Amino acid sequence: MPGHIATPRLDLRAPTPQDGPAIWAYASDPVATRYMVWPTHETPDDLDDFLDDVADGWAAGDDFTYGIVLRASATFVGMASCQFSDEGAEIGFIVAPAYWGQGIAREAAGHVLDAAREISSIYRFWATCDADNPASAAVLKALGMSFEGCLRRRSMRPNRADVIGPQDDLIYAWVRP
Repeated sequence: MPGHIATPRLDLRAPTPQDGPAIWAYASDPVATRYMVWPTHETPDDLDDFLDDVADGWAAGDDFTYGIVLRASATFVGMASCQFSDEGAEIGFIVAPAYWGQGIAREAAGHVLDAAREISSIYRFWATCDADNPASAAVLKALGMSFEGCLRRRSMRPNRADVIGPQDDLIYAWVRP
């Protein structure tokens, strides 16, 4: 995967410790993290561990988490990722709530997906989202991914106090012919 991806409005690049305050702003926000499979950050150690995991993924060459930076203002607003496994490549994203509804998740995740599709040996690209998160489902549809089904009681959502146990995931995929 490339170290930098430029889109019409965004620069996508590996996050650095200097991005910590911007990441903390949404990663510690219960609204932003409600549907995530990872817990809302509560201490600076959570952020440090996350940044270490991101650096390890880049170094290993199998997990590429890009910081989403608005080029016009150099504002760090979220992340888009591609994680490789034996099954193919999984796409993910999060955007700070102040930037929701602006097409940033679709633009960032779409360009990460396009970069991953340049690897001709990968045939399956997928993403999941909480079944109660229609905004993320809409992004996945906009990326040209097809709805494959509902994975019942699949993922823990530690930030959803309104539900008990694993939640249903919707799964979307794009597959190479």
